[in-house]
Order: sequence, then structure tokens, then C-alpha cells
Amino acid sequence: MTAMSSPLLHPFHPRYQRFLFCVFSCLFVAMIPCLSAQEVKTLRLEPAPNMTRAELHYVATVPNPKAVLVLCPGCNGSAEDLIRSPKWIAFAKQHRLGLVGLSFASPLPAIEDGTGYYYASRGSGEKLVEGVRKIYGRELPLFLYGFSGGAHFTSRFEEWNPARVLSWCALSAGWWDEPKQNSISPPGIVACGDEDPRYGASLIYFKQGRAAGKPWQWVSLPKIGHQGSPALDNFVRDYFSAVLTSPKMSVWTDIDREEKVSSSEQAAQPSLTGWLPSEKLFDEWRRLNAP
Repeated sequence: MTAMSSPLLHPFHPRYQRFLFCVFSCLFVAMIPCLSAQEVKTLRLEPAPNMTRAELHYVATVPNPKAVLVLCPGCNGSAEDLIRSPKWIAFAKQHRLGLVGLSFASPLPAIEDGTGYYYASRGSGEKLVEGVRKIYGRELPLFLYGFSGGAHFTSRFEEWNPARVLSWCALSAGWWDEPKQNSISPPGIVACGDEDPRYGASLIYFKQGRAAGKPWQWVSLPKIGHQGSPALDNFVRDYFSAVLTSPKMSVWTDIDREEKVSSSEQAAQPSLTGWLPSEKLFDEWRRLNAP
């Protein structure tokens, strides 16, 4: 009996097909780290004063994006792993966005005295603008999503250069600068876990922003400390999508009673209300939020 006629080696024999499947599966799994490494590129910039690192990680999403989504990690962290997320990559491709991960760092004394990268007006904001211009070859508007140290940078970048920001979300900053009235106020989300010591400061910041007339939404995350939230990630993607696609379908919310309110009602008590860019987000926000 020849090798080809052997039941174990015949190309159509089930055992032979299972053998091939295992071989190709192992090869595919072995290739995944190489593919991932090729997807992420890094732009290294000259750090601004009081910065020790100024890098942007990015992945190819679509040619000629119309805006850029910037993910901002915690204190002195790198968002390289964040931009590898299939969900963020798919979201960026769906909405024709570039995808960038912040990797900024400063000495802790500079962060604490208001001169480090948390403070976009002190040079770090311009580094992000410069980096986006170098990566994409032109100026592009931004979506910003930051956690902890990234929330510090996100909120202050939006205050420093609101004209560049389409929308933003800041989750769990440790302290905040009082928001100022501005002729340009991009819609945003202020969020915090209700077991995070930063909760009170975050809620005060939100209320100050709403008192200044800013179109912001509050999200109180139940039974969560100082950590990220996949549920909030999903909501942020839907919120940013609505900003792009349905701004005329917006709705005002009562953040305590979790009810829709009229424009006149929110004007009477702005710090008790929030703004959603689409009525379709109302039920999702109510499921996520815990007043």
C-alpha cells in the first residue's frame, strides 16, 4: 500500500484534515504577536518643558480620516495596548477616524505643581497637535477619552483648545480646574465610579461646567472604584457616534431623577441636568448611571 493510499494520509480522510487544521491553527496563533507588532507605530516628539516623554502610538485605520480619536491612559502611562483593542479599531474604521494612543510623562512634582503634562496649556497640548499633524499630514479635529491622569489631560486640553475638540470623556481625575465660560464648548462626559475617592471632586466639576452652560453629561458608575469600565467604553463609543451622526436629536436629562427634561427646565437648574447628543442614548445612559 502506497503512502497516498494509506487511510491516515489520504487528503480527504477526516484524521488528515484534522491534522492540517491543527497545524494551520498553530501557525496562525504564532503569527498574531508579529501582526500586532506591525500594526502599532510610534512617533517620538521632543518633550515640552517638565515632560520626560512625548510619544504617540498609532495604528492604520482608514486613508484620509476625517478626525482622530485619542485614548489617554493613567498617570505617566502608555496607551499602546488601548489602541490595539479590536473594538476601538473597529469603531475608528466605522467612523473614518484615525486612532492615536497618548504616551506622555512628567516628574510627579511637576504634575502636582501644575507644570507637567496634565496641563495642556504648558506645552503638552501643543505636542499632541504637532504629533497629529505629523502622523496625518494635516490638522484634524479630535475626540479625546482619558482615564485618571488621562482625564486630567483630556479636560484641560478641551479647556485650552476647544476648537480642536469634537467631543470628549474624562473618567476619574483626581482634581480639576474650574471650567470657564467659552464661546466654543464641545460636548463631553464627566464620569467617576461611586466608590472612587475622586467622586466628589468629579461631580463638582461637572456641576460647575453645567452652571457655565456647557453641554456635558454626568455618569455615575455603580460599585466601581478607581478603574476603567468596559460599559462606559461602550457608552462613549455610542456618544461619540451620535455627536457625528445625530446632533439634532439631542435631549436634556435630570441626572438625579434620570428623566428627560425640557430646555426651559435645564436652563432653570443647569447643574442638575445633563445633555445627550441623541435621544437614543437616554435608556443606555440610565442603565449605566447610578445616581
